[in-house]
Amino acid sequence: MHYITEISPLVKEMELRQDPTIITINDFTEESSKKFQDQMSVAQNSGQKVVPIEIDSFGGQVYSLMSMIAAIKASRIPVATVVQGKAMSCGAILASFGADGLRFMDKDATLMIHDVSSYAFGKIEDLK
Repeated sequence: MHYITEISPLVKEMELRQDPTIITINDFTEESSKKFQDQMSVAQNSGQKVVPIEIDSFGGQVYSLMSMIAAIKASRIPVATVVQGKAMSCGAILASFGADGLRFMDKDATLMIHDVSSYAFGKIEDLK
């Protein structure tokens, strides 16, 4: 594919040298968080108008999620989140960080949000 975008009045048009970045999230780990940040950086310089993030995840580590959220907030271009299959726990929260009007979910997908939990003591209501 060839993509063309305007750069400045001095340069009429420019052909992008790479395909647009589409980020897929299946888990929330240190490795996936680092890969996510790298892909977000590439997308910022690709000339694409929106960064699509496809989510199909059972969830994972909260600190990895927070790192991904920081990358989304730092994005200069809008982020679209698309839930395909499932977005559970961290996946559901990440889905909520798509730009206004750019949050999508397949009609057969599952979105699951739960109470905050602690490995040692149980749910937040039990701790209270």
